[in-house]
Amino acid sequence: MGNIIDYLSWRGDVPFSVSPWNAVDGLLLSVLSYLDFHGVADRRGWTIREAKRIDLLMEGSGNTFEMRKKMFEAMAESERFGDLRMHHFIALTNEDISMQFSAMCIDLPDGTMAIAFRGTDNTLIGWREDFNMSFQTRVPGQQAAAYYLAKAAGLSDAPIRLMGHSKGGNLAVYAAAHAGEKVAERIESIWSYDGPGMNLELSRGEGYGRIRKKIHSYIPQTSIIGLLMEYYRPYTVIRSVAKGLEQHDPMTWQVFGRRFEEMDSIDKTAQVTCDTLHEMLANSTPEQRSIFVDTLFKLADNTNATRMSDILNEKFRSLWKMAGGRKEVDPEARRVFNRLTAQAVTLGFGNAVERVRKKSEAEEPESSGEWTTMEGAPEPAAAEKQEKITEPEAEAATEKTKRTRKKKAKAAQEEAKEKSETALDKKADL
Repeated sequence: MGNIIDYLSWRGDVPFSVSPWNAVDGLLLSVLSYLDFHGVADRRGWTIREAKRIDLLMEGSGNTFEMRKKMFEAMAESERFGDLRMHHFIALTNEDISMQFSAMCIDLPDGTMAIAFRGTDNTLIGWREDFNMSFQTRVPGQQAAAYYLAKAAGLSDAPIRLMGHSKGGNLAVYAAAHAGEKVAERIESIWSYDGPGMNLELSRGEGYGRIRKKIHSYIPQTSIIGLLMEYYRPYTVIRSVAKGLEQHDPMTWQVFGRRFEEMDSIDKTAQVTCDTLHEMLANSTPEQRSIFVDTLFKLADNTNATRMSDILNEKFRSLWKMAGGRKEVDPEARRVFNRLTAQAVTLGFGNAVERVRKKSEAEEPESSGEWTTMEGAPEPAAAEKQEKITEPEAEAATEKTKRTRKKKAKAAQEEAKEKSETALDKKADL
Protein backbone atom coordinates (compact mmCIF):
# COMPACT_ATOMS: atom_id res chain seq x y z
CA MET A 1 0.00 0.00 0.00
CA GLY A 2 1.03 3.62 -0.41
CA ASN A 3 -0.31 7.18 -0.32
CA ILE A 4 -1.24 9.69 -3.04
CA ILE A 5 2.42 10.38 -3.84
CA ASP A 6 2.95 6.66 -4.44
CA TYR A 7 -0.15 6.73 -6.66
CA LEU A 8 1.66 9.23 -8.87
CA SER A 9 4.59 6.81 -9.19
CA TRP A 10 2.28 3.93 -10.06
CA ARG A 11 -0.29 5.68 -12.24
CA GLY A 12 1.29 8.97 -13.27
CA ASP A 13 2.08 7.66 -16.75
CA VAL A 14 -1.55 6.62 -17.38
CA PRO A 15 -3.49 9.42 -19.13
CA PHE A 16 -7.16 10.15 -18.47
CA SER A 17 -7.98 8.83 -21.94
CA VAL A 18 -6.89 5.36 -20.79
CA SER A 19 -8.01 5.45 -17.15
CA PRO A 20 -10.89 7.87 -16.43
CA TRP A 21 -11.25 10.19 -13.46
CA ASN A 22 -11.33 8.58 -10.01
CA ALA A 23 -11.58 9.58 -6.35
CA VAL A 24 -7.80 9.64 -5.85
CA ASP A 25 -7.47 12.21 -8.65
CA GLY A 26 -9.97 14.41 -6.80
CA LEU A 27 -7.95 14.24 -3.59
CA LEU A 28 -4.76 15.19 -5.44
CA LEU A 29 -6.37 18.33 -6.87
CA SER A 30 -7.88 19.13 -3.46
CA VAL A 31 -4.45 18.98 -1.83
CA LEU A 32 -2.95 20.98 -4.72
CA SER A 33 -5.29 23.84 -3.81
CA TYR A 34 -3.44 24.26 -0.48
CA LEU A 35 -0.39 25.56 -2.37
CA ASP A 36 0.08 29.17 -3.46
CA PHE A 37 1.31 30.07 -6.94
CA HIS A 38 2.55 33.17 -8.76
CA GLY A 39 0.74 34.10 -11.96
CA VAL A 40 -2.10 31.56 -11.79
CA ALA A 41 -4.78 34.13 -10.98
CA ASP A 42 -5.34 35.25 -14.57
CA ARG A 43 -7.62 33.79 -17.22
CA ARG A 44 -4.92 31.90 -19.13
CA GLY A 45 -3.15 30.41 -16.12
CA TRP A 46 -0.41 27.81 -16.43
CA THR A 47 -0.18 24.06 -16.73
CA ILE A 48 1.13 22.20 -13.70
CA ARG A 49 4.25 21.29 -15.70
CA GLU A 50 4.83 24.94 -16.67
CA ALA A 51 4.32 26.04 -13.06
CA LYS A 52 7.15 23.76 -11.97
CA ARG A 53 9.47 24.61 -14.88
CA ILE A 54 9.34 28.38 -14.33
CA ASP A 55 9.17 28.09 -10.54
CA LEU A 56 5.71 29.56 -9.86
CA LEU A 57 5.23 27.73 -6.56
CA MET A 58 5.47 30.03 -3.55
CA GLU A 59 7.62 28.67 -0.76
CA GLY A 60 6.06 27.59 2.51
CA SER A 61 7.33 26.00 5.69
CA GLY A 62 6.92 22.85 7.73
CA ASN A 63 6.63 19.15 6.96
CA THR A 64 3.15 19.55 5.48
CA PHE A 65 4.41 21.99 2.85
CA GLU A 66 7.35 19.77 1.95
CA MET A 67 5.05 16.79 1.34
CA ARG A 68 2.67 18.89 -0.75
CA LYS A 69 5.58 20.31 -2.73
CA LYS A 70 6.83 16.79 -3.42
CA MET A 71 3.33 15.86 -4.61
CA PHE A 72 3.15 18.94 -6.88
CA GLU A 73 6.52 18.14 -8.45
CA ALA A 74 5.45 14.54 -9.08
CA MET A 75 2.21 15.76 -10.68
CA ALA A 76 4.18 18.14 -12.90
CA GLU A 77 6.41 15.33 -14.15
CA SER A 78 3.53 12.95 -14.81
CA GLU A 79 1.72 12.42 -18.09
CA ARG A 80 -1.61 12.25 -16.25
CA PHE A 81 -1.47 15.66 -14.54
CA GLY A 82 1.38 17.63 -16.13
CA ASP A 83 -0.72 19.30 -18.84
CA LEU A 84 -3.70 20.20 -16.65
CA ARG A 85 -4.16 23.95 -16.74
CA MET A 86 -4.66 25.86 -13.48
CA HIS A 87 -6.34 29.27 -13.71
CA HIS A 88 -8.32 31.88 -11.76
CA PHE A 89 -6.52 31.03 -8.53
CA ILE A 90 -7.51 33.19 -5.58
CA ALA A 91 -6.53 33.30 -1.90
CA LEU A 92 -8.21 35.69 0.54
CA THR A 93 -7.92 36.24 4.28
CA ASN A 94 -10.02 38.91 5.98
CA GLU A 95 -9.75 39.27 9.74
CA ASP A 96 -12.61 41.78 9.95
CA ILE A 97 -15.19 39.22 8.80
CA SER A 98 -13.29 36.09 9.94
CA MET A 99 -12.89 34.79 6.39
CA GLN A 100 -10.25 32.49 4.91
CA PHE A 101 -10.98 31.43 1.34
CA SER A 102 -9.04 30.04 -1.58
CA ALA A 103 -9.97 28.23 -4.79
CA MET A 104 -8.72 27.48 -8.29
CA CYS A 105 -10.03 26.12 -11.60
CA ILE A 106 -8.33 23.19 -13.36
CA ASP A 107 -9.21 22.16 -16.91
CA LEU A 108 -9.33 18.37 -17.33
CA PRO A 109 -8.64 16.38 -20.54
CA ASP A 110 -12.15 14.89 -20.54
CA GLY A 111 -13.63 18.33 -21.21
CA THR A 112 -14.76 19.03 -17.65
CA MET A 113 -13.64 21.87 -15.42
CA ALA A 114 -12.61 21.05 -11.86
CA ILE A 115 -12.96 23.63 -9.10
CA ALA A 116 -10.88 22.85 -6.03
CA PHE A 117 -11.65 24.67 -2.78
CA ARG A 118 -8.92 24.96 -0.15
CA GLY A 119 -9.57 23.67 3.34
CA THR A 120 -8.62 25.40 6.57
CA ASP A 121 -5.10 26.78 6.48
CA ASN A 122 -2.80 27.39 9.44
CA THR A 123 -4.23 30.80 10.36
CA LEU A 124 -6.34 31.33 13.47
CA ILE A 125 -8.73 33.29 11.25
CA GLY A 126 -9.39 30.13 9.25
CA TRP A 127 -9.96 28.08 12.38
CA ARG A 128 -12.25 30.75 13.80
CA GLU A 129 -14.39 30.56 10.66
CA ASP A 130 -14.65 26.78 11.09
CA PHE A 131 -15.89 27.17 14.66
CA ASN A 132 -18.36 29.82 13.55
CA MET A 133 -20.10 27.14 11.46
CA SER A 134 -21.44 25.70 14.72
CA PHE A 135 -23.79 28.66 15.25
CA GLN A 136 -23.96 30.66 12.00
CA THR A 137 -26.29 29.65 9.18
CA ARG A 138 -23.55 30.55 6.69
CA VAL A 139 -20.02 31.88 7.04
CA PRO A 140 -18.21 34.30 4.68
CA GLY A 141 -16.09 31.52 3.15
CA GLN A 142 -19.24 29.67 2.10
CA GLN A 143 -20.72 32.79 0.55
CA ALA A 144 -17.44 33.37 -1.30
CA ALA A 145 -17.50 29.77 -2.58
CA ALA A 146 -21.02 30.17 -4.01
CA TYR A 147 -20.03 33.44 -5.68
CA TYR A 148 -16.81 31.92 -7.08
CA LEU A 149 -18.74 28.99 -8.59
CA ALA A 150 -21.27 31.33 -10.20
CA LYS A 151 -18.48 33.36 -11.79
CA ALA A 152 -16.36 30.35 -12.81
CA ALA A 153 -19.36 28.66 -14.41
CA GLY A 154 -19.61 31.63 -16.77
CA LEU A 155 -16.17 30.90 -18.22
CA SER A 156 -17.47 28.06 -20.40
CA ASP A 157 -20.30 25.57 -20.86
CA ALA A 158 -18.17 22.64 -19.64
CA PRO A 159 -19.48 20.15 -17.08
CA ILE A 160 -18.16 20.91 -13.59
CA ARG A 161 -16.55 18.82 -10.86
CA LEU A 162 -16.31 20.37 -7.39
CA MET A 163 -13.93 19.11 -4.70
CA GLY A 164 -12.15 19.96 -1.50
CA HIS A 165 -10.50 18.53 1.59
CA SER A 166 -11.66 19.48 5.11
CA LYS A 167 -13.49 22.84 4.99
CA GLY A 168 -12.88 22.76 1.23
CA GLY A 169 -15.28 19.82 0.98
CA ASN A 170 -17.91 21.78 2.89
CA LEU A 171 -17.41 24.77 0.57
CA ALA A 172 -17.81 22.54 -2.49
CA VAL A 173 -21.14 21.18 -1.23
CA TYR A 174 -22.37 24.60 -0.10
CA ALA A 175 -21.52 26.21 -3.44
CA ALA A 176 -23.32 23.45 -5.34
CA ALA A 177 -26.40 23.68 -3.10
CA HIS A 178 -26.64 27.43 -3.74
CA ALA A 179 -25.98 27.30 -7.47
CA GLY A 180 -28.62 28.41 -9.93
CA GLU A 181 -30.63 25.68 -11.58
CA LYS A 182 -28.71 25.78 -14.87
CA VAL A 183 -25.32 25.67 -13.15
CA ALA A 184 -26.49 22.89 -10.83
CA GLU A 185 -27.42 20.80 -13.86
CA ARG A 186 -23.86 21.15 -15.16
CA ILE A 187 -22.34 19.90 -11.89
CA GLU A 188 -21.30 16.34 -12.63
CA SER A 189 -20.02 15.42 -9.18
CA ILE A 190 -18.96 16.82 -5.78
CA TRP A 191 -16.04 15.29 -3.88
CA SER A 192 -15.71 15.89 -0.14
CA TYR A 193 -12.63 14.52 1.65
CA ASP A 194 -13.23 14.51 5.40
CA GLY A 195 -15.24 17.72 5.04
CA PRO A 196 -17.70 18.80 7.77
CA GLY A 197 -21.40 18.60 6.93
CA MET A 198 -24.03 21.30 6.60
CA ASN A 199 -26.13 22.72 9.39
CA LEU A 200 -29.65 21.33 9.74
CA GLU A 201 -31.38 24.22 7.96
CA LEU A 202 -29.18 24.00 4.86
CA SER A 203 -29.28 20.19 4.73
CA ARG A 204 -33.09 20.32 4.46
CA GLY A 205 -33.13 22.98 1.76
CA GLU A 206 -34.26 22.49 -1.83
CA GLY A 207 -30.82 23.30 -3.24
CA TYR A 208 -29.13 20.64 -1.16
CA GLY A 209 -31.74 18.07 -2.11
CA ARG A 210 -31.07 18.81 -5.77
CA ILE A 211 -27.34 17.93 -5.54
CA ARG A 212 -27.31 15.45 -2.65
CA LYS A 213 -26.89 12.35 -4.83
CA LYS A 214 -23.90 13.91 -6.59
CA ILE A 215 -21.85 14.03 -3.37
CA HIS A 216 -19.01 11.53 -2.92
CA SER A 217 -17.84 11.61 0.69
CA TYR A 218 -14.60 10.02 1.95
CA ILE A 219 -13.46 9.92 5.57
CA PRO A 220 -10.67 8.11 7.51
CA GLN A 221 -11.55 5.45 10.07
CA THR A 222 -11.13 7.81 13.04
CA SER A 223 -12.80 10.76 11.37
CA ILE A 224 -13.83 13.69 13.54
CA ILE A 225 -14.02 16.64 11.14
CA GLY A 226 -15.95 14.67 8.51
CA LEU A 227 -18.68 13.68 10.98
CA LEU A 228 -19.50 17.17 12.23
CA MET A 229 -23.03 18.57 11.83
CA GLU A 230 -25.29 16.98 9.20
CA TYR A 231 -22.61 14.93 7.49
CA TYR A 232 -22.90 13.34 4.04
CA ARG A 233 -24.21 9.78 3.84
CA PRO A 234 -23.45 7.29 2.52
CA TYR A 235 -19.72 7.81 2.96
CA THR A 236 -16.68 5.67 2.19
CA VAL A 237 -14.23 4.91 5.01
CA ILE A 238 -10.54 5.00 4.05
CA ARG A 239 -7.71 3.41 6.02
CA SER A 240 -5.21 5.91 7.41
CA VAL A 241 -1.86 4.91 8.91
CA ALA A 242 -1.98 7.82 11.38
CA LYS A 243 -3.70 7.97 14.77
CA GLY A 244 -6.50 10.15 16.08
CA LEU A 245 -6.92 13.63 14.64
CA GLU A 246 -3.74 13.21 12.56
CA GLN A 247 -5.79 10.98 10.25
CA HIS A 248 -7.28 14.20 8.87
CA ASP A 249 -4.03 14.58 6.91
CA PRO A 250 -4.73 13.11 3.44
CA MET A 251 -1.06 12.15 3.06
CA THR A 252 -1.76 9.36 5.55
CA TRP A 253 -4.62 7.85 3.52
CA GLN A 254 -3.81 4.54 1.87
CA VAL A 255 -4.13 3.92 -1.85
CA PHE A 256 -4.13 0.63 -3.75
CA GLY A 257 -3.90 0.92 -7.52
CA ARG A 258 -6.44 3.51 -8.66
CA ARG A 259 -8.56 3.25 -5.51
CA PHE A 260 -8.37 4.02 -1.82
CA GLU A 261 -7.96 1.16 0.62
CA GLU A 262 -11.45 1.00 2.10
CA MET A 263 -12.64 -0.16 5.51
CA ASP A 264 -16.03 -1.46 6.59
CA SER A 265 -16.73 1.29 9.11
CA ILE A 266 -15.44 4.06 11.31
CA ASP A 267 -13.84 2.95 14.57
CA LYS A 268 -15.07 3.27 18.15
CA THR A 269 -13.16 6.48 18.84
CA ALA A 270 -14.81 8.21 15.90
CA GLN A 271 -18.26 6.95 16.94
CA VAL A 272 -17.93 8.14 20.54
CA THR A 273 -16.58 11.52 19.42
CA CYS A 274 -19.35 11.88 16.84
CA ASP A 275 -22.04 11.10 19.41
CA THR A 276 -20.52 13.52 21.91
CA LEU A 277 -20.23 16.45 19.51
CA HIS A 278 -23.76 15.95 18.15
CA GLU A 279 -25.22 15.76 21.65
CA MET A 280 -23.34 18.87 22.66
CA LEU A 281 -24.79 20.74 19.66
CA ALA A 282 -28.28 19.41 20.39
CA ASN A 283 -28.12 20.50 24.03
CA SER A 284 -26.96 24.06 23.49
CA THR A 285 -28.41 27.07 21.69
CA PRO A 286 -26.71 28.91 18.81
CA GLU A 287 -26.30 31.90 21.13
CA GLN A 288 -24.49 29.78 23.73
CA ARG A 289 -22.22 28.30 21.07
CA SER A 290 -21.47 31.82 19.82
CA ILE A 291 -20.44 32.87 23.33
CA PHE A 292 -18.31 29.71 23.66
CA VAL A 293 -16.45 30.37 20.39
CA ASP A 294 -15.97 34.08 21.15
CA THR A 295 -14.54 33.22 24.55
CA LEU A 296 -12.28 30.49 23.19
CA PHE A 297 -10.66 32.80 20.65
CA LYS A 298 -10.41 35.70 23.10
CA LEU A 299 -8.39 33.36 25.30
CA ALA A 300 -6.33 32.33 22.27
CA ASP A 301 -5.55 36.02 21.65
CA ASN A 302 -3.65 36.04 24.95
CA THR A 303 -1.03 33.79 23.36
CA ASN A 304 -0.29 36.45 20.70
CA ALA A 305 -0.39 33.63 18.15
CA THR A 306 -1.61 34.20 14.62
CA ARG A 307 -1.25 30.61 13.40
CA MET A 308 -2.57 27.40 14.87
CA SER A 309 0.91 25.87 14.73
CA ASP A 310 2.14 28.62 17.09
CA ILE A 311 -0.24 27.29 19.73
CA LEU A 312 0.28 23.59 19.07
CA ASN A 313 4.08 23.86 19.05
CA GLU A 314 4.02 25.27 22.57
CA LYS A 315 0.97 23.50 24.01
CA PHE A 316 1.64 23.96 27.72
CA ARG A 317 2.78 27.58 27.49
CA SER A 318 -0.22 28.40 25.29
CA LEU A 319 -2.67 26.73 27.66
CA TRP A 320 -1.09 28.59 30.59
CA LYS A 321 -1.51 31.95 28.81
CA MET A 322 -5.09 31.10 27.82
CA ALA A 323 -5.96 30.11 31.39
CA GLY A 324 -4.38 33.32 32.66
CA GLY A 325 -6.74 35.36 30.50
CA ARG A 326 -9.94 33.89 31.96
CA LYS A 327 -10.33 36.76 34.42
CA GLU A 328 -10.55 39.23 31.57
CA VAL A 329 -13.58 37.45 30.10
CA ASP A 330 -17.08 38.70 30.88
CA PRO A 331 -18.44 36.67 33.86
CA GLU A 332 -21.60 35.57 32.03
CA ALA A 333 -19.57 34.45 29.01
CA ARG A 334 -17.16 32.63 31.32
CA ARG A 335 -20.03 30.72 32.92
CA VAL A 336 -21.35 29.58 29.52
CA PHE A 337 -17.85 28.60 28.41
CA ASN A 338 -17.22 26.59 31.58
CA ARG A 339 -20.59 24.83 31.42
CA LEU A 340 -20.27 23.81 27.76
CA THR A 341 -16.71 22.61 28.34
CA ALA A 342 -17.84 20.53 31.31
CA GLN A 343 -20.79 19.21 29.32
CA ALA A 344 -18.49 18.06 26.51
CA VAL A 345 -16.26 16.20 28.97
CA THR A 346 -19.24 14.62 30.73
CA LEU A 347 -20.91 13.54 27.49
CA GLY A 348 -17.67 12.12 26.14
CA PHE A 349 -17.07 10.05 29.25
CA GLY A 350 -20.71 8.93 29.36
CA ASN A 351 -20.69 7.84 25.73
CA ALA A 352 -17.47 5.89 26.20
CA VAL A 353 -18.92 4.08 29.24
CA GLU A 354 -22.14 3.35 27.35
CA ARG A 355 -20.19 1.77 24.50
CA VAL A 356 -18.32 -0.47 26.93
CA ARG A 357 -21.59 -1.45 28.67
CA LYS A 358 -23.32 -2.33 25.40
CA LYS A 359 -20.35 -4.39 24.31
CA SER A 360 -20.31 -6.36 27.56
CA GLU A 361 -24.06 -7.02 27.30
CA ALA A 362 -23.91 -8.13 23.69
CA GLU A 363 -24.91 -11.73 23.11
CA GLU A 364 -22.04 -12.31 20.70
CA PRO A 365 -18.57 -10.79 21.00
CA GLU A 366 -17.39 -8.53 18.20
CA SER A 367 -14.84 -10.27 16.02
CA SER A 368 -13.70 -7.31 13.92
CA GLY A 369 -13.40 -4.76 16.71
CA GLU A 370 -15.23 -2.25 14.53
CA TRP A 371 -18.67 -0.71 14.62
CA THR A 372 -21.12 -1.27 11.79
CA THR A 373 -21.30 1.28 9.02
CA MET A 374 -23.27 4.48 9.46
CA GLU A 375 -24.91 4.23 6.05
CA GLY A 376 -28.66 4.49 6.52
CA ALA A 377 -28.29 5.00 10.28
CA PRO A 378 -30.54 7.51 12.07
CA GLU A 379 -29.24 10.94 12.99
CA PRO A 380 -27.30 11.08 16.28
CA ALA A 381 -29.83 11.94 18.98
CA ALA A 382 -29.35 13.96 22.12
CA ALA A 383 -29.31 12.03 25.39
CA GLU A 384 -32.93 11.67 26.49
CA LYS A 385 -32.27 12.59 30.08
CA GLN A 386 -29.90 15.45 29.26
CA GLU A 387 -31.58 18.79 29.91
CA LYS A 388 -30.81 21.79 27.74
CA ILE A 389 -28.88 24.57 29.35
CA THR A 390 -31.45 27.33 29.86
CA GLU A 391 -30.30 29.14 33.03
CA PRO A 392 -30.79 32.94 32.86
CA GLU A 393 -27.14 33.74 33.48
CA ALA A 394 -26.13 31.61 30.50
CA GLU A 395 -28.85 32.97 28.21
CA ALA A 396 -27.40 36.45 28.76
CA ALA A 397 -30.52 38.60 29.05
CA THR A 398 -33.95 39.53 27.81
CA GLU A 399 -35.88 38.70 24.65
CA LYS A 400 -35.24 42.25 23.48
CA THR A 401 -31.51 41.68 23.73
CA LYS A 402 -31.81 38.43 21.77
CA ARG A 403 -33.76 40.15 19.00
CA THR A 404 -31.12 42.88 18.83
CA ARG A 405 -28.37 40.30 18.58
CA LYS A 406 -30.19 38.47 15.77
CA LYS A 407 -30.57 41.72 13.83
CA LYS A 408 -26.88 42.49 14.31
CA ALA A 409 -25.91 38.97 13.24
CA LYS A 410 -28.03 39.22 10.08
CA ALA A 411 -26.55 42.62 9.27
CA ALA A 412 -23.04 41.25 9.85
CA GLN A 413 -23.72 38.36 7.47
CA GLU A 414 -24.94 40.70 4.75
CA GLU A 415 -21.89 42.90 5.24
CA ALA A 416 -19.59 39.86 5.12
CA LYS A 417 -21.24 38.64 1.91
CA GLU A 418 -20.75 42.03 0.26
CA LYS A 419 -17.12 42.26 1.38
CA SER A 420 -16.28 38.70 0.26
CA GLU A 421 -17.83 39.25 -3.20
CA THR A 422 -16.06 42.59 -3.57
CA ALA A 423 -12.73 41.01 -2.61
CA LEU A 424 -13.25 38.21 -5.17
CA ASP A 425 -14.06 40.70 -7.90
CA LYS A 426 -10.86 42.61 -7.19
CA LYS A 427 -8.50 39.63 -7.02
CA ALA A 428 -9.95 37.15 -9.54
CA ASP A 429 -10.40 37.94 -13.21
CA LEU A 430 -13.71 36.06 -13.44
